[in-house]
Amino acid sequence: MQIRSIILYSKSGDKRVLDFHLGELNIVTGTSQTGKSALLDIVDFCLGRDEITLPATAIFRTVAWYAVMLQLPDTRVFVARPAPRPNVKSVTNGMIEVGADLDIPELSDLRVGANSDTIRQQLGQRIGIGDPRSEALAGGFAAPLRANLGHAMLLCLQNQDEVALKRALFHRQNDEAHIRTALKTTIPYFLGAVPEDQAARQQELLQARRALRRAQNDLKSAQDLNRDVEVRLRSLLSEARVHGLVGEDETTDNDRSAILAALRNVASFQTERSFDDQQQRRQELELGEQASDLRRQLRTVAEERKLLTDLEVEENGYRNAVRRGMSRLSALELAPDSGSGEDTCPACGSTLEELDPTVADMQHTLQELRGQLDSVQAAQPRREQALRELDQVSAELRQQLRGIEGALSVLAEERERHAGLLGQAEVQAYTRGRIDAYLGQINSASDGREIQQLEADVAIAQRIVRELEEQLDADDIEERLAHSLGYVNSQMTNHARYLRLEQGERLVRLDLKKLTVVTDSIDEVTELIRIGSGKNHVGYHLAVHLALHQYFVANNRPVPRFLMLDQPTQPYYPSDMAKSRGKLEDLSGDEDRAAVKRLFHLMYKATTDLSPNFQMIVSDHADLPDPWFQQCVRYNWRDGNVLIPPNWLEAPSGA
Repeated sequence: MQIRSIILYSKSGDKRVLDFHLGELNIVTGTSQTGKSALLDIVDFCLGRDEITLPATAIFRTVAWYAVMLQLPDTRVFVARPAPRPNVKSVTNGMIEVGADLDIPELSDLRVGANSDTIRQQLGQRIGIGDPRSEALAGGFAAPLRANLGHAMLLCLQNQDEVALKRALFHRQNDEAHIRTALKTTIPYFLGAVPEDQAARQQELLQARRALRRAQNDLKSAQDLNRDVEVRLRSLLSEARVHGLVGEDETTDNDRSAILAALRNVASFQTERSFDDQQQRRQELELGEQASDLRRQLRTVAEERKLLTDLEVEENGYRNAVRRGMSRLSALELAPDSGSGEDTCPACGSTLEELDPTVADMQHTLQELRGQLDSVQAAQPRREQALRELDQVSAELRQQLRGIEGALSVLAEERERHAGLLGQAEVQAYTRGRIDAYLGQINSASDGREIQQLEADVAIAQRIVRELEEQLDADDIEERLAHSLGYVNSQMTNHARYLRLEQGERLVRLDLKKLTVVTDSIDEVTELIRIGSGKNHVGYHLAVHLALHQYFVANNRPVPRFLMLDQPTQPYYPSDMAKSRGKLEDLSGDEDRAAVKRLFHLMYKATTDLSPNFQMIVSDHADLPDPWFQQCVRYNWRDGNVLIPPNWLEAPSGA
């Protein structure tokens, strides 16, 4: 597949058609800001890239469609993409037509009928990449299951920001990591070292090896955790035993399932409350109230008894007084009853100066005293009976009080006993909590089931890797890849020597793992990043891509048969004046002039040797006077000549 034409359609219906020679070197020379660099972006966009890299200037906003006419061995393919609208970063739609005698259509004939996926898939199939079952990845390479045209285009383009890089060799290599992965995966396929589906299988093998490493790491982590769990479980079991939560004979230390069962039982055990503090307090309160009532009754009995004993004392005094009076009056029984009056002495019979009670009155008093004494003596047995009854009541009350005080003492002892055990209960509860928390943290690894599953996962991953390695036959692939790279490396070495690049006298080779150029000597390997000057970097870029395309053509590999370079001589033209003229005499010295001539002559020689199977399109400032160079110049954009005619700005839209 080569480029016949690049076409731009204005919004007014005008066309700008740039024709290129097939199988030859095509040079577009000119000054800056003439649109030379946009040619590569147009081709990249038309062949399926979604991201917009085209200039956003006013002149480019006059473009309605971009298109390319491609030449295949047996047919032509016209591909067109509508120009992006302002502030749009990507476009996915377009059109594609195929025909042996296909002509460039008019703007009115352009219709969206495909997307970038379809364009790349159809073009890729026509040059031998992929099949109808493969899924094209339009502009993206995040999961390169199969090689497609998008991967091949990475080997066919070098814009002005890439052609002199020392940290990257290929188009978009530094954009994203998945593009570097795609390059490493698909270049062996494009070199023929692996069949088409091997690129997918290599990616599968890469993913399978990553999955195997993850499974092995997960298994190792689980095993480490399992060992920690083993130690921790035994430690918790010992702690539970120390605090009386597990009996010595309840489990076997060597049986993990038994240890787990015992610890789960400890964690789930709910302590029965044999000591009800609230109930005991209620009992103590009730008994205390009963004891207080008994004490009040005892005090009442004691007061009543004291009253009786006080009465007895008073009666004894009264009785003694009565007895003394009676003793005095008992002498009346010796005096005769003379019937004397109150003024006569009963003893001697003499007349008293004052009146005196009669003997009869004294006898009457004596009789009263005797009656009182008899009354007092009659009350004494009842008092003694009352005292005996009070003593009996007091004894009964004291017995009840002693019983209640005994019950209170028992409750107090129970409280003290439980208070003494409270510390141990708290320790046990704390231990149960720690066991329960730890059992909640560990998963099925504690009983080995997770490890068994992870071991099975590792075994499956190992089997997948082994089967893919057998399918890929790594030794055979390495041998074929080494053979292919051997040819490429020999061509690179020849080109480096022809261009007289720094360290070009060494063996120059392509390092696919690092996607860079290295030079080998007996005692040193040097990567491109350590080779100085942009002039050498440009030379090695050209050497790599020419060598690869020489191999692709020689071995009929499914890669487009063109290479586009933008501004390869930029390190040689330092000034704007030099860039504007592009003459050899504007270069700083004979060495630079010779180097620029060698660059273009190598391109010319490579396309001539491979003609008609290889095409180069180069946009550059250089305008060399050599006849072979001038015959390759297709467009010279100086003195007002540019990619997009200025009058497109003046034409009314849709005219």
